Amino acid sequence: MKRGILLAALLAWPAAAHDPGEFGLPTLSPAAQTGTSAAAPPRAQPPGQTLPMKPSRRISFETNEATWASLSLSPDGRTIAFDLLGDLYVMPVSGGRAKPIAQGMAFETQPVFSPDGKWLAFVSDRSGAENLWVMRPDGSDARQVSFRDDDTPLTSPAWSADGGAVYATRFLPDRNAYELWQHMLSGAAELIAPVPSNPDQGGGTTRHAIGANASRDGRYLYFAALVGGINFDSVPEWTLRRRDLATGEETVILPEPANRRGGAAGAFFRPVVSPDGKTLAYATRRDGGTALHVRDLETGADRMLAYPVQRDLAEASAWQDLFPGYAFTPDGKVLIVGGNGRIERIDIASGARTNIAFAAKVNADLGALQAPDIRQETGPVRARLIQTPELSPDGRTLAFSALGRVYVMPADGSAKPRCLTGGGDPEFHPSWSPDGKTLAFVTWTAKGAGHVWTAPLDGAAPPRRLTAAADYYTSPAFTPDGAAVLALRSPQAARLLTYMEFGNQRQATLVSLPVAGGAARDILTDTMGGKPHFAASPGEVYLQFADGLNAVDLATGKRRRAASIVGPGYYFIEGAVPVDDMRISPDGTHAIAIIAQQLHLVDLRGNAEGRVDLLKPGPAHRQLSDAGADFLEWADGGRTITWAVGSTFYRMPLEGTEPTTTEMVVEVPRDTPSGRLLLSGARAITMNGDAVIEDADILVDGDRIAAVGARGSFPVPPDATVRDVRGKTIVPGFVDTHDHVADVRRDVLDMAPWGPAERLAYGITTAFDPSTLTIDGLAYEDLIDAGLAVGSRMPSTGPALFSFNRFESLDEVRAVLRRYRDHYRTFNIKQYRAGSRRVRQWIAMAAQELGMLATTEGALSLKLELSQIIDGYGGSEHAFPVTPLGRDMVEFAARSGS
Repeated sequence: MKRGILLAALLAWPAAAHDPGEFGLPTLSPAAQTGTSAAAPPRAQPPGQTLPMKPSRRISFETNEATWASLSLSPDGRTIAFDLLGDLYVMPVSGGRAKPIAQGMAFETQPVFSPDGKWLAFVSDRSGAENLWVMRPDGSDARQVSFRDDDTPLTSPAWSADGGAVYATRFLPDRNAYELWQHMLSGAAELIAPVPSNPDQGGGTTRHAIGANASRDGRYLYFAALVGGINFDSVPEWTLRRRDLATGEETVILPEPANRRGGAAGAFFRPVVSPDGKTLAYATRRDGGTALHVRDLETGADRMLAYPVQRDLAEASAWQDLFPGYAFTPDGKVLIVGGNGRIERIDIASGARTNIAFAAKVNADLGALQAPDIRQETGPVRARLIQTPELSPDGRTLAFSALGRVYVMPADGSAKPRCLTGGGDPEFHPSWSPDGKTLAFVTWTAKGAGHVWTAPLDGAAPPRRLTAAADYYTSPAFTPDGAAVLALRSPQAARLLTYMEFGNQRQATLVSLPVAGGAARDILTDTMGGKPHFAASPGEVYLQFADGLNAVDLATGKRRRAASIVGPGYYFIEGAVPVDDMRISPDGTHAIAIIAQQLHLVDLRGNAEGRVDLLKPGPAHRQLSDAGADFLEWADGGRTITWAVGSTFYRMPLEGTEPTTTEMVVEVPRDTPSGRLLLSGARAITMNGDAVIEDADILVDGDRIAAVGARGSFPVPPDATVRDVRGKTIVPGFVDTHDHVADVRRDVLDMAPWGPAERLAYGITTAFDPSTLTIDGLAYEDLIDAGLAVGSRMPSTGPALFSFNRFESLDEVRAVLRRYRDHYRTFNIKQYRAGSRRVRQWIAMAAQELGMLATTEGALSLKLELSQIIDGYGGSEHAFPVTPLGRDMVEFAARSGS
């Protein structure tokens, strides 16, 4: 089973190391989890590609420690090559001054000497994506060997015995798996240990291979292997395998079937075979730490050589392998090993460990640091979102919901919006009657559930309730004759018991409600969603199901698939996934769809099955939006396409290329307290270092703390209300800088959300959400600022930028970031593994240009976190996965300013 955020299981790969709501990622429908088409072939890049960012600053310092140093020893035993903070160095095997051979903004790791000592293979993203490179040991003659142009991390290069090829492992995010490749220096590549496609359908048959090491005689290839999914609730049971390169036969070296040793059974990795092929060194998890063992390959004798050594990454992203690279000396008597900030010699016979002292000068070129001054908004609260906007049949009036109310206003923006009703329960999902005189909408509260209503546009009569039983209703729509309103109904309890809502499909019943009054009629119960809408036949209504857009017979409830449109999904899903929302045109010839937060137009003519893959270029579809799209609808009988971003409404003719835009401005007063209040006598813990005032006065003036001091130390305004708080301790409000407020109700909003109120009750006055999953977090921020909901302030990044954006240029990135800054009015964004290093640099560059602050997802990957710091990102949302951190890491992180 592929794992999104589920109630009991999390994302595929490292999410299990975090809290269930940690990543702000969705629970996926079965169709979305599996994907609906095979993944595209790997993208190839032409030679000569470079990183787009130019350095704007440099930090320099000396270090005698190297965190997670992966090293190699020259065949003559005289020179060590190792990586340090994404740069490559060489030094004598005795230690001393390390010489840099590859420095710059590119992140380069895991240098490995060729069998003849004339070349180093290494991993580099200097072409914009991670690829295999070779160069001379002095840093000259660098050339690219592999040419992948995607976001798949590469790790663990190792030479073949004849020096004609380099083995390396690719991590495939969409399958959460590691596969082993052989790259010929001529440019050809062969998949050595493939990962099965669609592993969810294979009963746990996913195979992983990492950390290859070839014997000197060319007979065998040793590597770590794992069968099944990676789950960090426990240490994955990596095994050691040996492949006969002549026959392809594989033998399991460890664990031994009859004798699984103490410690974590099966946690064996990073094999290195001695020059004579008789001894195998490897790392293993033991007693909560990591040990190095040596094994006699002839007798099977196995013993621990050193413990503890560098703590492994078995419970993190092994994008620099599970253990740093290390090497035998040419005589096979000593291991040269990096770890815990040191490089040391370990004698094979005695286990004696000797430090190899070294010194290295770090000159790190960095991108411009994002550090804009971001202020809280003041004055009236202007709604960031207009939800589900819909044009009237005559195209003159727009209906939408904002801040829990249904509004109508001239579509050209010539007059201010007005509330459709006089108040009552919160209102959502307005929908026009065919004659344009009436609007249907739904109401909902957590305490009282909700109903479906109609109200005249002119306000001549009060709203009329169409439903008898209170429940959770959504997406009302008039039938073409105007005689009934269709809606989706779910039990109120089911909604209240849902931890995190995501997507527009749920278990629901399609109901028909007579406008003139009478009993509701159930048409169909299924997992479905989207807005009911009509095409050519008035007897069929269209809704989304797991297999795509279906036409439902209003008389019988039977359904048939009308269209299946798929496109890019989250990085952990293999292949294309169903679109988030779609509508078929009134004449059935076209469809509009939103996926990856962009609007697409699809031509269905001549497509009997209605199957379209937006990942595949072709004349059948085109992207209409550049900044993005939140909501979509047809108008004008299918001659016009409409959509909204934030509070901006877009209209464009079906055959057009340039939309017209109108700002829909909804403003309400900001909930700002007035008056003065003196809190007197409390013990005050201040923000002035560790200063504590035992008998304090705290003066609050409006929404500001005006003064803090000892009792009587400052004048108190005569109009201040004095409150005796002796015996209490008062602390500054807590600011939670990483809080995924995942348990709010989405789309149909909850005006009394318990999550934000709970946070406030525990003293959190600001809860910053660095990835809201959906745009609803923006609406809750406005509701709280307006006093329409109670809770901590909730600034956020809005939805994170993921790889499904498929950015192809800096201009595309700029357009999307302007959506956040100009439409959502958030100057913070979250870059969540949005693509290759090139793409991540584009995002950093665009954020810097637009005065925004981008934070990042660390993904339990050291090289991802470090490369993002190099690129000038202002923050990283998770801890470094490596422990301990050496002086190099501490200095680098502190001096970078991120």
